Amino acid sequence: MERNKRVYTILLLLTALWCCGILLAPALQASHSMGASVVYSAYAPICHQIDGRCFHLFGAKWGVCIRCSAIYFSFFLSLLMYPFFRRLSFPSYPGRRWIALAVVPMIIDVLLNFTGIYPSTPMTRLMTGALFGSVLPLFILPPLLEGIAQLRSQFSARGGFLYARKAQ
Repeated sequence: MERNKRVYTILLLLTALWCCGILLAPALQASHSMGASVVYSAYAPICHQIDGRCFHLFGAKWGVCIRCSAIYFSFFLSLLMYPFFRRLSFPSYPGRRWIALAVVPMIIDVLLNFTGIYPSTPMTRLMTGALFGSVLPLFILPPLLEGIAQLRSQFSARGGFLYARKAQ
């Protein structure tokens, strides 16, 4: 149980750092720091960062677009709330239909915008991203905890650090 808390805390801290980086980009940009381009470049592979589709802080766009921001920040908030609604000691998976129900509105929003049937708005991007991001911890944390527990038990069963040293 204690190990699950540590894994959870590490994941929570990494997620918080990721979200802080999203807000760090415009803060650095506003202060004319050279570090802004580094932060924006770090997020560029995962987001288009189109200025008109981003929130702005200090007159500069966030590190990612509205939909990505909603996914990451709602993931963080949901992860933060996780121990209040689910046990870390016996992580369980919700039914797959929940992730499908969370991703379908986002897919519909993207497709309607892409086909020109209905334009995507900042509100639809925010809502669909937040819905998707809020269910992700339910599908990421349990297998992460289970996988780390399995790795630990295999490592311990083979002699722990002594085994690892002999294998080198």
